[in-house]
Formats: sequence, C-alpha cells, structure tokens
Amino acid sequence: MRSKGLVFVLAVALFSQSLALSVNAQSPQIVEPLVKRLHDALKLDDQQLIGVRGVFAKHAPKINELRARAEKSPYSPEIPPDLDKEQKEIRSEISELLTEEQKAKLATVDTRLPVPVAPPFILINLPPRASKENAGTPAALAAGERLIPIPSSSQKPRNSRLTDDQRILHLLNRVTFGPRPGDVDRVKQMGIAKFIEEQLNPDAIDDSDLEKRLLVLPTLQLSSVELFQFYPPPNAITQREKQPNPPPVYGRPQQVVGELVQQKLARAVSTNRQLQEVMTDFWLNHFNVFAFKEADQWMISSYERDVIRPHSLGKFRDLLRAVASSPAMLYYLDNWLSFAPDAKEPRPPRPATPQPPPRAVPNIAADGNQQEKDSPQMGVKQQPNPTAQNKTPSQSSEPSKQTAAPTQNPNPAPAVAKPQPRKRDINENYARELMELHTLGVDGGYTQKDVQEVARCFTGWTIDRPYQNGAFVFRPWMHDQGAKVVLGTSIPAGGGVSDGLAVLDILARHPSTARFVSKKICQRLVADDPPAALVDRAAQVFLKSDGDIREVVRTILNSPEFNSPQNFRAKVKSPLELAASAIRGLDGDTNGAPALHEWLRRMGEPLYQYQFPTGYSEKSSSWVNTGVFFNRINFAVALANNQIAGTIIDYSRLVASAASGDEMVKQLSALVVHTELSTETSKAVRNSLESSKPGDQQKHILELLLGSAEFQRR
Repeated sequence: MRSKGLVFVLAVALFSQSLALSVNAQSPQIVEPLVKRLHDALKLDDQQLIGVRGVFAKHAPKINELRARAEKSPYSPEIPPDLDKEQKEIRSEISELLTEEQKAKLATVDTRLPVPVAPPFILINLPPRASKENAGTPAALAAGERLIPIPSSSQKPRNSRLTDDQRILHLLNRVTFGPRPGDVDRVKQMGIAKFIEEQLNPDAIDDSDLEKRLLVLPTLQLSSVELFQFYPPPNAITQREKQPNPPPVYGRPQQVVGELVQQKLARAVSTNRQLQEVMTDFWLNHFNVFAFKEADQWMISSYERDVIRPHSLGKFRDLLRAVASSPAMLYYLDNWLSFAPDAKEPRPPRPATPQPPPRAVPNIAADGNQQEKDSPQMGVKQQPNPTAQNKTPSQSSEPSKQTAAPTQNPNPAPAVAKPQPRKRDINENYARELMELHTLGVDGGYTQKDVQEVARCFTGWTIDRPYQNGAFVFRPWMHDQGAKVVLGTSIPAGGGVSDGLAVLDILARHPSTARFVSKKICQRLVADDPPAALVDRAAQVFLKSDGDIREVVRTILNSPEFNSPQNFRAKVKSPLELAASAIRGLDGDTNGAPALHEWLRRMGEPLYQYQFPTGYSEKSSSWVNTGVFFNRINFAVALANNQIAGTIIDYSRLVASAASGDEMVKQLSALVVHTELSTETSKAVRNSLESSKPGDQQKHILELLLGSAEFQRR
C-alpha cells in the first residue's frame, strides 16, 4: 500500500499529540486545576473548598478508572456515556454544598473531568504552499493586475467575440477555480490555445508541491478495508475490545470524510491541474454518492481517488465502467443487494459418511463453501457464496423494488446496523439512475421495461463483504442468466458479467448519452441553457471520438459560443467555486479546516453530503435565494477579516502601502474582480472608502468586492 508505513507513523504521532494522555498522575494533581476553577468562579469559602475536595476524593477511583480506559481504548463508545454519568453525579454532589447564588453560577463553570475523550475529527494542518517570492512575484500583488473592460452592449450580438483580455478572464473563470494574481498575464504570454492544451493534459503539469502537502493526511492513502480497520464504527470497537490483541484504532469514521474534504478544498485552491479538478468535481456531482450512507463512509475516498479523478478527462465508457463496478456506487444505489428472483446460493456438499475406503475431502473455503474457479471474463473474480461472506452489519435494509432514490441515513454520524435477512429480488435503483442520470437522460428514449431489463443485467454485481473486504465481485449464482433486450438490442442468455458490460457499451455509445452528457458539460462550462448548436457539435464529437471527454471539452472551449459576450459572467458561482476563487484571487492558502467547510454548508453545498443521486444542479438558480445570499455576503466579510480558521490571507502583499484611497480601490478591483466596476458596486465602494478609518479601508473594500455581483458570477 502506498506510503502505508509513513501514514501509520504520522497517524500515531498525531493521535498521541492530540490526546496527550497521562494516567499515571495522582488524583489530587489531576483534579486540582478543576478545584481551583470552581474556587475562583464561585468564591468558595474554606468549608466549601474542603467539601469539594472531598467529593473529588470520593470519585477518584472512578476518575482514574475512566482515564485508564481512555488510555487503553480512547475511541471506545462506552467511555462518553460513563464519563457523562460520573460528571453529573459529581456536579450534583458539589451543588449540595453551595448557596443558591453559587448554584446559579455553577451552570456557567466548565466542570468537565480531565478524562481525554477522542474527538470525532482531529484537524491535521497541511504545510503551507511553496513560496513564489523567488519566482519574481511582486510584493504588491495588485500592482501587477489591470482593469479589463466589461463587455459592452455593442459586443452583445451573437456573432461578436470577446476581446483577448476578456476571453482570458472568461476562460480562467470557467476552467479553473478562479484566477490567481498574475494568471491573466501568464495566459496572455503563453497563448490561449497553449494554455488550454496544457490544462487538457494534466499529467504533464507539475503538481508535486500539492501532492507532498497532502501526504500528511493519512486516510487519503489507504484502501477502503484499511480505512474500516483503522477508523471503525463504535460497535466494531466494542467487539474488538473483547479480543485478546485487538487491532489499533487511529480515529473515528468522521476522520475519513473530514480529510477528504480537506484535500478537496486544498486542491481547488492550490492545484496547478485546475481543469482536471474542475472536471473531477463535475463527475463527482454527475455520479453522486452520499458519503454518509453507512459503508460509503469508508468507500468514498477510493471512489474519488481511483474511479473519478483518473478518468475525469478520459473516455466516458471507461469512466462509466469504473463507476458501475465501484463499491461506493454499488452500495449507494443498493445494487449489491440485487438478486435474480430464483437465485439459489450454492451449498457445500454434505460430509461423507465415514466408511472404508475413505472418500476424498472436497476443497472447502474458509467460510465453509466449496471453492469456485475464477471467471475468465475481464479477470473478474466470481465467488459462489456472498451470504456467508457478507453476514456483516452492512445489511441494514432490504432492497426496495422500483425505488428511484437509494436507502439513506440522514444522520452523518456513522452507524452500522445489525444484519437483516436479505430479500431475494432484483433492485432497480442503479438501473434507473444509470439511464436517467448517468447516460441517456430522462427523455433519452428508454422505457420502464428497459429499466427492468438493465436491472436483470446487473444482478450479481456486488461487494465482497463491504465492512471486511469492500471489493467489487461478480457472483454468478445471484445473476439472472436469462436472455434480455435493452433498448432494442438482444443480450443472449448465459452471459454472466458480460451482460452488464454490454449494457454499459450500449449506453456509452448511444446518441442520447452523447447529447445528455455534452449538454451537461456545456452547462458547467458555458451557460445554464447552452446554445443548441454547440450542444449538437459537442455531441457529434462525443460520438466520433468514442466518448473522449478531452475532445468534447476541447471543442467546447474553442467554440465561438463559449467565447460569446452573452456568456461572460453568465453563471453564478457555486459555494465551492466562490470560496476557492476568493482565496485564489487574494493569493491566500487554506488547509481545508472544518471552519471553511462550515461556510460551504451555510451557503448550501456541504461536500460529499448531497443525499440524492441527482447531485447538485448545474443551474445558477440553485444558489440564488435570500438565505443563501446573506451567507455568501457574510462569507466575504469573514474572509476579508481573516476570520476563517485554517485559511490565511496575507494583506501586506496585496497593495502598495503608500497607495491612496482611489489607487487602493483601483488595484484591489483589478486584483479581485479584474474588470471595471458597475455603477452600483463603484458607489458602494466609494461610500465605504469615505466612511472607513484609514487602517480599515482595505478590508472594507475587499468585503464589498468579494460580495459584489461581479465577483459572485463567473
């Protein structure tokens, strides 16, 4: 496993530093700071102080026991309730020693016992970005920027084009998470065509600085089974505590998704492979998986790392196959529970009655089932018995027939339910979403009969023990071996795993898929309602190139429709785009800490947490409403005042210290917005400049610029 040794050393070191447990101290030393806190806050007299110490002395054995248990198993789910019970008893006994006035004050005093309980998420700080000072970046970043005219009404006719500067800014706002200082000039010097080709070939772009920074996040390097082993759910920890030598636990399941959020925010802000990251975000949304649906907590990291990102600019058919066989998708849409109605699990042969001469012993697997040879098709391992292997807590719900959305757990806290008996039936969830959301589109020409036939084709596409192995496996005995007809194409009987592969090929090459996927990419890169002619051309390229995503994107970016003034700042930024572009525009840095993610949640886009298969809409209307608008403005204020933990803006580098008020407005406008300000924004900035104290002018101007209509759109 990649860097596994280093990962575990880092995890243990960080874990030890964060908890800093020490149970060898004597009880008086442990509780004395708490006693002093109570004495100072409540003004205890000598008699009360003696009584408080007596309460702690009485509970000292239990306190020491809790500390010892926390040292041995800090993530045990039994410690928090026991600790809470003990704290309530101590608080109640102390309350009996106090006056009424002191009792009222007691509610405001922190009386938590010094028993360290491991938090759900431990923030790991990323190293800062490599400095660019030696590369010639000017001290005053805004001094190197210039104001670009806004497309005028004379540029609005459909056959008109953006100027070179406008086109560069438009391109940077669509294929990146916003320009950094100096990007407009850099693209102008290298040429637009060369920049597009550079971004279309991300493997040739040096991104080593970011990759080194992300190595400190242990969970990003681990497989799903390793993540479950080292970041297990509470009930698994309880079971392990009964074992003589339980495996180590490095954190709670929330750590896995938390670190995934960190890397996504860090990549959006810092990666040099910006178009790849934009398309990775696009496909993660297109093939949406809700991270907190039970076992998906441990599968979502591999889903992004191994399935989505490597195929984000490749062939659509390869991406579709990778998603279809991804345990994260199979679990999310319940296809791993899809059985042929007459499926019969193979049973091991009865043991022979002892009699001479002795009969040969059959080759029996560890789970008691007879071994079966691997399938020659695709090298996919075909295993005969999922029930014995899958008797795990993942079986928390029965498959529901003809259900559009998957079973879901609205509570992000990880929980693994007791195994339930499987209902042997075909599950249509994945088949329906595969055609409606992933390929053909709702108007793509399929029928309910096609849904049923596709669902039959994907029976047996399952997961080998989601909580112990988590790998994709095809099980022939679960599969409907009959003949099928999908979209008018006959699929012969007895095809096994090739039935599903045939369906994916049919869908990947279907004209409706070419149009549906091309239109959705156009919606992300061009406009909410992209020109029909552009969609048609992109769809034709999709079909001719056998679904080459790179070719489709190249066609879109070089089209006159993309460079039309009509589409300049025609889309509202998503919360992720808004946050990343603001930090990038100010040449800031972030470690993706929960504080930044909380702002995305307030603005309506908690990462990896959209519960429905549709994903977030590509249309701007999703982000335009009163409640979200005020949160977007408040985010701008918080960022401008450096009030987001883990996200840093160095204001000393933005404008020249000797800049006048008017010059400051001009420089910051060029740095953040890049274009001349509208009359409304210009007036608001002018009023703020006149009413602000000299030391506050820069921050107040930034608040208004980041919250302006010009910056909120791309």
